[in-house]
Amino acid sequence: MVSDGKEEAWLWLCSQQGLYYGGIQKIISRFGDAQAAYSAGDEAIRECPGLSLKIKNELAGRRRGKAFLREYHKWKKEGIHFISAAHEKFPERLRNIPESPFGLFVKGELPCPFRPAVAVVGGRKCTSYGKNISQDLGRKLAEHGVEVISGMAYGIDGFAQQAALDAGGASFAVLGSGVDICYPISHRGLYGALADRGGLISEFPPGSPPAAYHFPMRNRIISGLADVVVVIEARMKSGSLITADFALEQGRDVYALPGRSGDELSAGSNRLIAQGAGVLLSVPAFLEELGYGSADAPKIKKCNIGLETNEILVYSCVDLQPKSLQELVTETKASAAAVAEALIRLELKGLIKEVWKNYYILRDE
Repeated sequence: MVSDGKEEAWLWLCSQQGLYYGGIQKIISRFGDAQAAYSAGDEAIRECPGLSLKIKNELAGRRRGKAFLREYHKWKKEGIHFISAAHEKFPERLRNIPESPFGLFVKGELPCPFRPAVAVVGGRKCTSYGKNISQDLGRKLAEHGVEVISGMAYGIDGFAQQAALDAGGASFAVLGSGVDICYPISHRGLYGALADRGGLISEFPPGSPPAAYHFPMRNRIISGLADVVVVIEARMKSGSLITADFALEQGRDVYALPGRSGDELSAGSNRLIAQGAGVLLSVPAFLEELGYGSADAPKIKKCNIGLETNEILVYSCVDLQPKSLQELVTETKASAAAVAEALIRLELKGLIKEVWKNYYILRDE
């Protein structure tokens, strides 16, 4: 709720359509803070360099007529509230990240500052393997009291968030549109559930469309709200890799699910592993690595201290449904002897199990 002049001034800036982080930064650099800009006359606003004439005229007009407060009154009736970076309840995880947002619009709640949070991101197009892992991860994070952060997109994002909610946990979506807009529209059910049992968050004011250039911008907030980022099945050029880059810049740990060599859907994830990201070998191991799982769960191995290349390749092909040795040979394009050796090593490490002769399945406990 906007309860004082400082919040009112920030709302004035942050609710201006088309005014992004860089533009707000120029205003702050010129006037010192939001309140000083809000108190300045129309001509002073119009003289601010680096902004379009349209934006400057709209800022002056909306300040003079208090139109933004009438807009906000309408948004509050829809369950939407605003919180500026100057507010004491602004998320602490975001305060010190590069280009921290100046304000957030929220439908529902913000993540709890006293609970751990993991961002789960990945491809909109994914395999059944990626889907199963993301759902298992979302569910078990929720069961251990960990909040799931993502972007409500098709594929990995939506699967992980829905699984977390179905398990009774909390999940939060950072949107590339205003929080009053459900995108993609087919996620209407997930959108409503997130508003009720978590939150929908955006730095873009209500009414902002899901423009393509909004999504890379919002990714820094997804990683910023999390303690750890997990990437599942990302292409070489994908928003998930942008999120991972932001996470590393922000000092967050990044983990990735290994995929088959040459698989386009996992090329980005495999590159992250090659660059030193943690390897997500199993959900229980990941939880144990972070201190959320049982004491007897196997540890996640880093790519440079754990599995051999062939082991990672074979492990990425083992599914929640039994696969034969011959199927794994076909999928990995490795020799039968190399696959058999890798399977023995993975079984000894507690990562897979042989359910009947020469048929293997992921060990999920």
